[in-house]
Amino acid sequence: MIERHKITSREQWLALRKADVTASAVGALFGVHQYQSLYSLYVEKSGLELPEETNAMLEWRLMLESTVAAAVERQRPGWRIVKATEYLRDSELRLGATPDFYIEGDPRGLGILQAKTIAPAAYKKFWTDGQPPFWVSLQNAAELMLEYEADFGAVAGLVIDPWKIECPITDIPRHIGVEARIREAVKKFWDDVAAGREPTPDFGKDADLIAKLYPEEKPLKTVDLSGNNMLPLILAERAKLKHEADKIAQRIDEIETEVKFAIGDAEIASLPGWSVSFKTQTRKAFSVKATSFRKLNITDNRTGADIDDDRPF
Repeated sequence: MIERHKITSREQWLALRKADVTASAVGALFGVHQYQSLYSLYVEKSGLELPEETNAMLEWRLMLESTVAAAVERQRPGWRIVKATEYLRDSELRLGATPDFYIEGDPRGLGILQAKTIAPAAYKKFWTDGQPPFWVSLQNAAELMLEYEADFGAVAGLVIDPWKIECPITDIPRHIGVEARIREAVKKFWDDVAAGREPTPDFGKDADLIAKLYPEEKPLKTVDLSGNNMLPLILAERAKLKHEADKIAQRIDEIETEVKFAIGDAEIASLPGWSVSFKTQTRKAFSVKATSFRKLNITDNRTGADIDDDRPF
């Protein structure tokens, strides 16, 4: 049985989502989510409370949803786009979804519309020939599973480009095989959570999460990593990359110094194919609040060289 919860507030909606894997996170179960890893989903659903961050971009996307709906109705005049106001959940599977819109007026029956807003660069990189990324298609497929009366889905992506506004629409048919795979993946995920089988982090996507998990060190605590055979390899790789990066940075400085010498006391340089200027800029005085952060220090004991990471952790 699918539960239907009328959304009455953001707080109530967030509380409902905590108990489930939501459709927007299903792509993480398959390792194809653009932003979320399986590890971050595991941490979230294991009950660890992390500070909730206000995402200004998310607020804008929510406000632009109605614009996406209007663009879809303009391109598909037979469709009537109706805002969805319920949270749907399979309480046994612990899978939930909040559809953006319902599609009425299509001869196939009821549809579910997933509305996305996309920056031009992201559209060019991740949307192939107007087709949404796989994780977005999986999101819509999960929504179709939970809205058992739905006959088809669609994804619309509004490209926020002031020079070229477009909103490609992709139909997502119901697929029994895909829905079965989603069901299996969600069940396995909750089994792993119950058994404490923690997945390996995605060290590209999970940097901020790991920083939140370990914000402070325990004084004088030492961990023995001598049994980790991977660390010496990646530390050697890091040392090589740092050396190459230093050489690249030095060469960039040399090139920029040569350009400055060529410009001399001129403000603007005329050069076919390039725009170059060398202007004086004034930076206003400012004070920076005191902050504390963990800094990673690495020394190559083979050479005695310090290879520091200057980024805060």
